[in-house]
Order: sequence, then C-alpha cells, then structure tokens
Amino acid sequence: MRLDEFLKLNVSEDLAQITTTIAQSCITVWENIPFKSGLLADVNPSGERQKAIDVFSNDVFADALVGTGLVREVASEEMEEAAAGKGRVSVAMDPLDGSSNVETNNPLGSIFGMYSEPLPCSGRNLVGALYVTYGNSITITLSFGKGVHRFAAVRKGPEMSFELLGLDLKIPEKPQVYGVGGARKDWIPPVRDFVDSFEGRGMRVRYCGTFVGDYNQVLSRGGIFAYPALVGKPAGKLRVLYETAPIGYINEQAGGYATDGTKSILDISPRSLSETSPAYLGSAPLLHELERLVSAG
Repeated sequence: MRLDEFLKLNVSEDLAQITTTIAQSCITVWENIPFKSGLLADVNPSGERQKAIDVFSNDVFADALVGTGLVREVASEEMEEAAAGKGRVSVAMDPLDGSSNVETNNPLGSIFGMYSEPLPCSGRNLVGALYVTYGNSITITLSFGKGVHRFAAVRKGPEMSFELLGLDLKIPEKPQVYGVGGARKDWIPPVRDFVDSFEGRGMRVRYCGTFVGDYNQVLSRGGIFAYPALVGKPAGKLRVLYETAPIGYINEQAGGYATDGTKSILDISPRSLSETSPAYLGSAPLLHELERLVSAG
C-alpha cells in the first residue's frame, strides 16, 4: 500500500495533504544533505550554531507547509517566531534532527507534530505526528491516534513514492536497548542508579546522537531512550513541542510510555515555543519504574 492510499483511507483530507507535503519535501532534503553541510555564522533561537542544511531544511518544509493553505502556523526550532498560515492545523517541527552528525555521516531525521490548537499547547492536542529517518533509504514513521505505521521511499523510474513497510508497530515486551544523553556525571542520582541496573537486565547501549535514530532502536527492540534532568539543568535539553511531545505521542500509540520523570510528556503545557523538559521514552514498565525512583528522590 502506498502512503497516499493509506492516508485517503485513514485521515482527513487536511492531514492527508499535510503529510503528503512533508513526504515530498523530505525527499528534497535528503537529496541535498551531501551538498549543504557547511556552518553558517548564525545561531538558532536555542543558541546553537546553524548549518546550511538546517536552514535549507527549515525553509523547504516551512514554505511547503504554509503553501498548502491548510496550516494555521508552522513553528520550528530554527525560527524565532512561527510562520503564519491560513488553515486549522498547527505544525511544530524539528526540520533536521541530529545535524551535528552530518560530518560523521551518522543518522539524521526530521520530527513533526500536528496540533489542533494554536501553539504553544500540550501534546494532548496532537492529532498526528511523524518522524523521518534519513539513511541509505528514507522512512516515515507516523501515527494519527490509531496505531503506528512505517513507510519507506521506493524509487520507480525517475519518481519516488512511499510504500508500506510496517503496520501497527508495537514496542517489544522485552527491553533490549538503552540510550541516555548528557554527561553521566551530570545525571540526577535516580537516573544514574537506574541506568546502572540496565546491564544486569541484559540491555545494551545504543546511542547515536540523533533523537529519531536512538528512539527508532527503542521502537524496534524495546527499552528506553532518555535525555534526563541534569544536575544544574533540571529542564533537560529536548524541546517539548518540536521533539518530545510528537515522539511521545507515537511512543504511546506503540504501547509505550513517555514521561518527564513525574507525568506524561503529553500532559506538559509549554509556555513558550522553545520550552524544554526532561524526556524518558520507551517500554512502559521501565518508565513507570523510573517515575517511582525519581519521585522517591
């Protein structure tokens, strides 16, 4: 089944067109990654150096989404303010997740959350989310509240289309992998103690420095990915609207759980577009155990 066929059967026309636009645009981004890896002098609103590919990806997606006439606004971690549109769906995106991996040719991705309300708002207002992985091939993993499904780009002649790769994906019951961001010495003690227990559970480290790449391992193998609260940086690093809420939404649709250490990430109501939070995502039993440890201090 092709992506367009799946969308026609399962979502509204607005969400179908927005998703199709993202799918077409991500091919353009993927094709340009090798040619736009130089650093620019600018920094993004989070204070990080922007690369040419960051700006290019942002512009490709933002222009295409606003051009549909179906989005109320497009917010991005690469833009100070949201781009205004004329539709009813708000889109928050990380246009190129893991761009520091460009020079080392490690995994890259893009993340999109589709919200029914103006931004910022909580993840409970998500009506769809997807992430793109760029590698030897392009895959799109998505959910519209009825399971998690994956499509892969397939070239047929001069054109590329997305074909169904996996239907109703679920996180395996047995956790196998873990990845935790930040320096170990900076993790809060409950997180450090919890991670210390993983080898005894038979789990293995998998960490590549790209949120979607690391989470993809968890979705396929079971386990946990985290960018935790840090000593001196209790709000963590990952942005709620652009990163943790969309992936948390997908994760919960796959049978997992996503928490900031005390509550579901989807219950966070960010006060700004760039608000961050600790993020722990993956197998539900592990995440509930972590919440108990964090609550106990």
